[in-house]
Amino acid sequence: MNASTRLLADLLERGVYLERFAAKELRALLPILEQAHEEVLGKIAATGGEWTQAWLAETAANIERIYNAAAEKLSGQLHLDLEPLATEEAAWTKSALETVTGGLMVSAPAASTLWAGIKALPAAGGSTLGMLCTALGVNATTDVTAAIQLAMTEGETLDQMVRRLRGRVVRRASWRTVDGRRTYIPGTYSGGVMTLTTPQAEALARTAAMHVGNQAREAVYAANADLVKGCQRVETLDTRTCLVCGVADGQVVKSGESRTMLPAHPNCRGVWVPVLKSWRELGIDADEVAPGTRASMDGQVSEYETWRDLLEKAGPARRVEILGPSRARLYAQGYPLDALVKDGRVVPLAELPKRGAA
Repeated sequence: MNASTRLLADLLERGVYLERFAAKELRALLPILEQAHEEVLGKIAATGGEWTQAWLAETAANIERIYNAAAEKLSGQLHLDLEPLATEEAAWTKSALETVTGGLMVSAPAASTLWAGIKALPAAGGSTLGMLCTALGVNATTDVTAAIQLAMTEGETLDQMVRRLRGRVVRRASWRTVDGRRTYIPGTYSGGVMTLTTPQAEALARTAAMHVGNQAREAVYAANADLVKGCQRVETLDTRTCLVCGVADGQVVKSGESRTMLPAHPNCRGVWVPVLKSWRELGIDADEVAPGTRASMDGQVSEYETWRDLLEKAGPARRVEILGPSRARLYAQGYPLDALVKDGRVVPLAELPKRGAA
């Protein structure tokens, strides 16, 4: 096993830790949203069901204020929890590099400047974590206000409007004492527009954890430019892997060349794995040493089965599941995968060849 492959294995294992961190972070974010939902419902209930356009204008302004405040709290909670994660992830990356290289000296960025640099960077799709929190608040405001307008148009009662917003209560949210600690237990609701914030918060928590993990590692790679000669993009391969990320899986970029910042979009799980120099590229006139205690420093990329490999081996039904029927048909006819993606987006079917697009 070469050093890059060993490091990839370590990074994938570390990804499990970050997923658990994201799940824990979600449990910290949901109470903030739940409090905002309850405040909105309280404003509506206080009217007694007298719906007027003046009431709607006032209520819409209140809803915007409530969710904007929630978005600020979400951002504050993320920053509070993610700063120590950045320091921890940088320390882990330094240790992992030292392990796979057999004890070479590895530098790490100063903790005092690491978080300041990370929080200012785009977390996904050009948006910072603060902007993603703001977007969640805007989405909640838009969805809830639109649902209220529809309820008014259809002449619904107060109970009907609340049900449209909150949905059917499967289990109410609650606080319980678990192992001596007060713990928030998320509620379960079905059908209401307010339930849309839960998957959005989940995507926010996962994106935030991946962003901090990726950028902390990038800072370590940058601090050890003499050891790293490039990076290889590696995606988590399952049914959630999008076409854009799948096509980019396995891409190798030399140090100094521009490359996509990860996560590329909310919920993106891709990572850049450093391609480490060989002993001779490091200026050490020696062949591989102590093979039993370290991975091979051969200067090669990591070895793994890429998304393209899996697609090539997949049967027709599986390809349809991954690409969709039209693109799967084009692929079977020899249409190149790279042509299905352009400028970081999936090319619309209308812009693809007509053959197989029916």
